Amino acid sequence: MMRKTVVTLGLAFGLLAASGRDVLAQAQITFTPGADTQTFFNQTGLSQQNLNNTLNGLLQMTDAAGFLKKFGDAQSFTSKGMGVDYASEATYLEVGGSASFAFGMDRTYQPGNINNVPIQVQSVGLNASLMAGVSLSSLGIPVMIFGNGMHVPTQQYGDMSGALDNWGVHAQLRLFGPSRDSSTLKMLVRWGGIAVTTGYDYSHMNLRLNRNIPSTNFSSGLPAGVSVDVAGSASVSVDMSTKSIPLEVTTSLRLLTLLTAYGGVGFDFQMGGGSAMNLDLDASLVGHAPGGPNLDLGTAHVHLPIPSVSPSPAKIRGILGVQFNLWLLRPFLQFNVSNTSPTLYSLAVGARLAY
Repeated sequence: MMRKTVVTLGLAFGLLAASGRDVLAQAQITFTPGADTQTFFNQTGLSQQNLNNTLNGLLQMTDAAGFLKKFGDAQSFTSKGMGVDYASEATYLEVGGSASFAFGMDRTYQPGNINNVPIQVQSVGLNASLMAGVSLSSLGIPVMIFGNGMHVPTQQYGDMSGALDNWGVHAQLRLFGPSRDSSTLKMLVRWGGIAVTTGYDYSHMNLRLNRNIPSTNFSSGLPAGVSVDVAGSASVSVDMSTKSIPLEVTTSLRLLTLLTAYGGVGFDFQMGGGSAMNLDLDASLVGHAPGGPNLDLGTAHVHLPIPSVSPSPAKIRGILGVQFNLWLLRPFLQFNVSNTSPTLYSLAVGARLAY
């Protein structure tokens, strides 16, 4: 159930966001003429190229590279906060898991009209991972080593499907950490020192959405009175991978032993990866000439490939989180924000057992 939820949400947010963007590329069209194709050409003066232009226009969009870059940035952002613990200060080890959702949002403020502040979601991402950490403090080394990962094979949910893989390794150095004594003051409030974290994050997601297209009439660019009905099925697929090295500096404050608030700043170096998109349409075509019957124009397969686009090379982000300390159990929420264009936000939700 969790796998299907992760995949379904990823498809719903990701590919539906894709359908709202416009991309400019030349479609590859394989056309099979019907019984009345030549008759239609003779009556209307049109040619095969005119039909190709009509089909190509069905999948035409603008700025595919910009959309895919934003999509990759959002997916990379989802890995932040899943593989590292900034608040528990485990003495020996910890295990846990989390899910993360990220989106990029453009918000344009218009002075003098507070009721007209357009907000537009530009990109989305979704991730989930399991993690484990081990402390080297018993060796006199103030370092935690973390590893995380998850593999979700292809899952089908109605007309949507998708797969998810991610993994990461991190090391965290703790400076000026507090002593472990249980004085009254430290039961009330305790500073956790400074944590410096770095490592490597990898994420890969493959998403696909299939949709039936009801019969749609097109007349734009055709002679007066001439139109073409197109019906069939369409699919959109996105294959996306991100690789990044984070460098984070954080601090924490524990209150009444039950609540830990933490925050800091991170810098993410993108080390590779990219996002590619494919749009496909299988369609049957029916032509209409002035005063004439419906004409069978045959079928066509339209393929529109969008080449791979790399995510942004580097981003600075803010980190803010809260953790509840329920003996060994540590549920948490973590919020990340990067003041880019569009502004990136992510929310990680999870729980860990720390000892």
